[in-house]
Amino acid sequence: MSVSTEAFENRLRKNRQKLAKWAARNDLDAYRLYDRDMPEFAFAVDIYGDAVVLQYFDRRAQPKLFSPQADEAKAREEIAAGIAAVTAVLQVPRENVFLKRRKLREDGEQYEKVESKSVTRVMRENGSQFLVNLSDYLDTGLFLDHRITRSLVKQMSAGKRVLNLFAYTGSISVYANAGGASEVVTVDMSNTYLDWARENFRLNNIDETKNPLVRADVLRFLQEKKGCDDFFDLIVVDPPSFSNSKKMVGVFDVQEHHKQLLLDCEEILKPGGKILFSNNLRSFKFYKKCIIIYFLYFLDAPDKRAL
Repeated sequence: MSVSTEAFENRLRKNRQKLAKWAARNDLDAYRLYDRDMPEFAFAVDIYGDAVVLQYFDRRAQPKLFSPQADEAKAREEIAAGIAAVTAVLQVPRENVFLKRRKLREDGEQYEKVESKSVTRVMRENGSQFLVNLSDYLDTGLFLDHRITRSLVKQMSAGKRVLNLFAYTGSISVYANAGGASEVVTVDMSNTYLDWARENFRLNNIDETKNPLVRADVLRFLQEKKGCDDFFDLIVVDPPSFSNSKKMVGVFDVQEHHKQLLLDCEEILKPGGKILFSNNLRSFKFYKKCIIIYFLYFLDAPDKRAL
């Protein structure tokens, strides 16, 4: 790396000194230590207990200053330097550092499984436990930037019937149950993620017979619920930016389809109920005439410590 890593290492030390104590006080095994604080060090460093997930963000130089080969060589040099800094400062063995490379994606391109090593850990967070996979996917199964959202759901769930749509690994459902929800219905299209959610339920002693896990296309699920007198007090909607899964009819684009999605949610919402909506599309523009009860949209956590 052309720039000395000394500044990066010093920032890691400074952040760890402050955040490690904060995480311990708040019963957090997983948190973000560094998030591209300095532009010349394009990393996010996430702590997961005794392991580190190091995310490298490929350069987006405009115009291109190097050939693809030179760009790749530079990236490899930066990654090697980043790994060396993390292992030295955090005193983590190399085998416990898991590299994730965030590349520019073409329109419609989706992240796929990248490994089959199944290196997993169980993380504590605010009194609950969650299974994370450090090796096999670009994401670990627990979105650190949604901890605030999860806590909000917990606060809002007492005595409520909760619907968790696009549920991923079910962390929102675990929080809703911990908050005293009367029932939590968890919907996702992926058997892999529902099995993962099932394991999170087991870790937290959640009775699946009273809190069903439903494999379904969310758009179809909502259509089928209309007119069934099956209503919810709280609906959490966290869709992907884009999906062209073979398990669904057509494609899903959050910008194009969020209006109808939220109107369909309103159809099965109890009077006085609330909808929490979030997505991670930076260019997202909310359809202003779409009336919903409660709207949340997070681009970035307002406080790095929220991660």
